[in-house]
Amino acid sequence: MTPLETEFGSRLVTLCNGSPGLRGQLAVNITLDDADPDLLTMRASDDTIDRYGEIIDASGWRLDNYNANPVIQNSHQYGDILFTIGKATRTWVEGRSLMQVWKFASAVNPLAKIARDLYRGGFLNASSVGFLPLEWENGSEKSSYRRKFLAQELLEVSAVGIPANPNALALAAKSGAVAKSDLRELRQFLKYFCNDDASHGQPSRPSADPDSHRGQLLQLLRATASAIRHL
Repeated sequence: MTPLETEFGSRLVTLCNGSPGLRGQLAVNITLDDADPDLLTMRASDDTIDRYGEIIDASGWRLDNYNANPVIQNSHQYGDILFTIGKATRTWVEGRSLMQVWKFASAVNPLAKIARDLYRGGFLNASSVGFLPLEWENGSEKSSYRRKFLAQELLEVSAVGIPANPNALALAAKSGAVAKSDLRELRQFLKYFCNDDASHGQPSRPSADPDSHRGQLLQLLRATASAIRHL
């Protein structure tokens, strides 16, 4: 077994480049850019213990591989370009924080526009990173953590929770953060992608398997439809 398999076992997931690694959620503080609504500066909260009792040390981030293809995905879904909702125009470490500037592809992807508005409206406040652990130390009885990552290679970044909770979408729309017309546009967009042969107008029944590409689209479609019904 490799050191990663020995240390992390079943927690390992397959990352975007096919390598086994870990994913973790980071709470973020958001700074808006009034000159360009598609730009958000994301400051990750560091030294925060996650549900595994672990801490990711910001000074340990290795960014070269991620910067070669700095896409922002929806919930680590890579099965279709539909799930690419933007890109990081800049990624850097500042003090004890991992920093990014996200630019959402809202002009060409309805899902990206809704994701942008959910973040700007304060309905989303986290991102998720996929990384390869390079160095770590285990905690002791005196430490507050079970494990601290000292060096890690960033491979992927995602917005999370879009739309994991239809009620959150409905609340965002009622508050004016997300336009109801945008939800309708996304619903039609997803219905198109759920077809087996969209180019020939032949609809099909999507798979209910949540792990499949079709299942992911179906989950998005159902959540969007539910949000519209609750308005």
